[in-house]
Amino acid sequence: MDISLLFTVLFAVLILSVLFNSRATAIEELEYSAEEGEKMDFSVLRKAVEEVESVDGHCHNIVAFDSNSVQGFIQAFTVGAFGDAEAFAFAQQSLSFKRSLRDIAKLYGTGLSLESVEEYRRVSGIQSITSTCFKAARFSAILMDDGIDMMDKVYDIEWHKTFAPFVGRILRTERVAEKILEQVRYLHTFTFNMHIPLLVKFSGFRFLSIIVTVANEIYALKSIAAYYGGLEINLNVAKTDAEEDLRQLLNAGKPLFLLNYKSLVSYIFLQSLEVSLSYDLPMQIHTGFGDKLLDLRKSNPLHFRAVLEDKRYSKCRFVYLDFGLAIPKLSVHGMISAVKDLLNLAPLSKVMFSTDAYTFPETFYLGAKNSREVVFSVLRDACINGDLSLPEAVEAAKDIFARNAIRFYNISSAKVVP
Repeated sequence: MDISLLFTVLFAVLILSVLFNSRATAIEELEYSAEEGEKMDFSVLRKAVEEVESVDGHCHNIVAFDSNSVQGFIQAFTVGAFGDAEAFAFAQQSLSFKRSLRDIAKLYGTGLSLESVEEYRRVSGIQSITSTCFKAARFSAILMDDGIDMMDKVYDIEWHKTFAPFVGRILRTERVAEKILEQVRYLHTFTFNMHIPLLVKFSGFRFLSIIVTVANEIYALKSIAAYYGGLEINLNVAKTDAEEDLRQLLNAGKPLFLLNYKSLVSYIFLQSLEVSLSYDLPMQIHTGFGDKLLDLRKSNPLHFRAVLEDKRYSKCRFVYLDFGLAIPKLSVHGMISAVKDLLNLAPLSKVMFSTDAYTFPETFYLGAKNSREVVFSVLRDACINGDLSLPEAVEAAKDIFARNAIRFYNISSAKVVP
């Protein structure tokens, strides 16, 4: 070999070695806090995050394998792609699918393929896999919105109590309203042919009476007004406008659906807030992504500003932002970025864990598992950057996963011990 070439190669190897060692040293230094020379043992934080029994503040019912609403296990890895074969195919090329499939295959001890996991699910049965997923998720409580009415063979809240120490109900207000309006249509068409103002009065009375009846049995109300025209609520909606919407709705034929009846939706929403205030019930507001019916441009919580600033509702306890579905539907980097963005502004006492899990037991497991890993990573970095001390990070982990929700939703400590 030419001597000059040899020296060139040796010099290149030396430079690469120096660069590698510098990078390794930089990574090692990440274990130190912002205070020079103070090394942190993050095993304490890791233990706290892994061992805290979490309160899932927002989830949905599990559905039977043979439900008409389930088009294969691949649906667990999508959002709003009901019956869309092309979307199901593309989902299998996403980062979150590849990571999640590995996690589930490891949990079940199956081969690393969708077919292997599906076969395990079929042989094991819904009871067995739900038990496996919930034990691995380590819930102390789940709060369930059972108001999705587009699916058949849905397991009720009582069924879920077999698998979680505590299951509380979240009442979806628009679904209550739609059931009442079905009764109103019967009265209007087949019985008294009531005039519209009287029907509105009857509807309002029935709506309030039903919610009041169950107020002591639920832990929150929930509005999906975002699906029904967006979050720009008309705070001064005229009763006559609500009456006109009701007239059009009753004459529209089946199925009865509040979509595009904006004045009636605002009228129902404001009545819900009165119940929320009277019974000190939190009000969850759906914002952001959803299924195809939702216009993402109108579901931005910025449209909700007028409600938040209205003095009449200043005592309402709203929930309008969480990281459910962002975890586990994003890449690892995306999930960490989402939670970091939350903690950039939000007080630690206001951030609450939820999965937004639905239909499949595995969505509960994946939401819990990834949330623990992501929250640990975010809190560890907060310690390294000097934002939190290690004891503060440990307390923050317990608050995010359990204590904030226990306080906010008034869950009895006798039922849930964080």
